[in-house]
Amino acid sequence: MSAPIRESAEYVRSGGRSFQDSARNFRTLFETMSSAIFNRGRSLRYVNCAAEVITGYTREELVSMDFCDLVHPDFRCLITNSTASRYEIKVLTKDREERWLDITATTIDFDGAPARLVSAFDFTEHKRVEERAQRLAVTDPLTGLGNYRCLLEVLGAEVRRFDRTGRPFAVLLLDLDELKKVNDRYGHIVGSRALCRLGDVLRVHCRAIDTAARYGGDEFAVVLPETTAAAARVVASRIREQLARDNEQPPLSVSIGVAHPEGGQTIEELLRAADRELYGMKSDVEKALQ
Repeated sequence: MSAPIRESAEYVRSGGRSFQDSARNFRTLFETMSSAIFNRGRSLRYVNCAAEVITGYTREELVSMDFCDLVHPDFRCLITNSTASRYEIKVLTKDREERWLDITATTIDFDGAPARLVSAFDFTEHKRVEERAQRLAVTDPLTGLGNYRCLLEVLGAEVRRFDRTGRPFAVLLLDLDELKKVNDRYGHIVGSRALCRLGDVLRVHCRAIDTAARYGGDEFAVVLPETTAAAARVVASRIREQLARDNEQPPLSVSIGVAHPEGGQTIEELLRAADRELYGMKSDVEKALQ
């Protein structure tokens, strides 16, 4: 809470003057704040113009609302149960836009009853920059899929879940066939586009709970929670078929290895198992072409 608000709240608490006598001073302070709300219980009693700008509601609408009506459902429990003087919450504007607020609250005396004096700082843009940086840290810049760091984080979580619950999962390791020849013949722009084409196919065939990531170079990986090895091979077959049906030139194909966990198996062991199957498959294809 800002120093002027805090000092005024302390002055009211101390009994120097009643809130009504200090109303003019409070309103002057409120109007200079980025956002300030005075409420009794949860019902809003006074808001400033910044609160109107942030929420999209008029003052008349706000003072007729319960404070929890503004709060995103995921954070209402925090507002109801928290005794903290400062916390971060997400609110919903009149247009249902999500905004992040840094809330600072103090209790004062109002007409002989406790009331909450609340200031709110909108840090939505800062939060968006932070979230974007977090996304970029786990995103492959070329394909838009997860990167190696993302893959390790997701695989680690699945291995721990398997150790704890025994629930199945599978890993696909994919290698885009003959990418070097594509680069040599058509150039690296077409080669990069080939990687994106495979990435697009993986994105289509991934469920919300799946994670597709670029493993490195021409290799990709897909983590399939709640999936048996047999079901994972069906997914692998569909990915190969979809890529083969792509009408964009040059035609592409992919080799895919499948691995599933066994008790105590590490991330490295899983990836090595998928890698062995993958390159066994590539070797068989190369022999068939000779």
